[in-house]
Amino acid sequence: MSAELQQLITLVVFAVTYGAIVLRNLKGFTLPIWAILLAGAVAMVFVGSIGVVDAYRAVNLPVITFLFSMFTLVTGLDISGALESFAKALLRRAKKPGDVIYLTFFGFAFGSAFLMNDTLALMGTPIMLTLSRRLNISPRPLLLTLAFAVTTGSVVTPMGNPQNLLIALASGITAPVIGFASYLLLPTLLNLGATYLLLRVLFKKEFHKPGGKFENVALLEEGGRRATDRRLARLSVSLVVFTLALILAVNILEAFGIKQPFGISEVSLLGAALLLLLSGRGREILRAMDWGILLLFAGLFVLMQSLSNNGIIASVAQYLPALGRGDPHASLFSILVSGLLLSQVLSNVPMVALYLPIMKSLSYGPQDVYAWAALAGGSTLAGNVTILGAASNLIIIEEAERGGVKLSFIDFLKVGVLVTAVNFAVLYASLYFGV
Repeated sequence: MSAELQQLITLVVFAVTYGAIVLRNLKGFTLPIWAILLAGAVAMVFVGSIGVVDAYRAVNLPVITFLFSMFTLVTGLDISGALESFAKALLRRAKKPGDVIYLTFFGFAFGSAFLMNDTLALMGTPIMLTLSRRLNISPRPLLLTLAFAVTTGSVVTPMGNPQNLLIALASGITAPVIGFASYLLLPTLLNLGATYLLLRVLFKKEFHKPGGKFENVALLEEGGRRATDRRLARLSVSLVVFTLALILAVNILEAFGIKQPFGISEVSLLGAALLLLLSGRGREILRAMDWGILLLFAGLFVLMQSLSNNGIIASVAQYLPALGRGDPHASLFSILVSGLLLSQVLSNVPMVALYLPIMKSLSYGPQDVYAWAALAGGSTLAGNVTILGAASNLIIIEEAERGGVKLSFIDFLKVGVLVTAVNFAVLYASLYFGV
């Protein structure tokens, strides 16, 4: 088979896969997103776009390990009742319906910086659906609030999302937690404030509907699914704090020139293993985890590697803004624009996986923290444009559909374009004057 024909077949498989995701709500077509992506990955193998061995190698094990570990820890928080208790305590502060958007937005944004946005998207969706029923409002504003919160809040740390972790691992940045924060903390805080204000304006009518019922004390009572296991709750919270503290400690040691044989993925796996061993409910935790999310990421990695192997990514890269280390300001613009555009086609995790080699081939190294921060911030905030821009968006939509609620591509896009325009302006200005 000629290279041109193989490239065409690869493009067709990719287009059909992503087209199925965009159009999956038509005429009762309700396959889960992870199944569509996994089917696309398997199709790539069968049409010869990628070999079986290459497909296995394409799956980034450090990222999958981190995802598994964080899902384990957050599932422990969930089934113990700790997450629900925290949400109830947070929402007791609400005095009126409009306060709900404030509390949920900043609560989930803060949590996503440390517990990874995909886990917060998974656990937060049922809470938002319950809130919509209790407040007697449409669930769409709350689901969009959750999506933008976990995306925007996750920008600031390597633990915030998988693409940030990929950058931290592949770039070789010393003490990446500190490095990311030094460039991304300010724009993240500014973007959180700006996004919240924008959401309040856009959803003003929903949160001030005449006759809307508000019971701040019992907002989540309807969603109470299980009795609190205090022992598991204490253990889960303790191990989450232990894991995050150990990650920070490793970064501080690296900042002082003391290298460690383990990093973020290994430390998170230690926390997860301790929870499974000490909780007495390890089997239940593993059964409660949504394994489809891990398959979703595996499928994404294989699909993107198939495009790369057949020269499609290299062809697309020719039309992207040129990179050059000699002009940091021009490079910032190129990286941000590339992240914004490619993430809408590839999703931000695969986009980063394929853009990293391009940057490294141009001699970007551990010293170019500003460039890696731009890639992290740009690719992450690009997830606010469309449902395909970030895996966390796909997770929210899939979990919402399990609860009988559908959020369309257009529903997301109409708000996402406005949010992203503000986000990128803030991020570019902050990085431009910080270089």
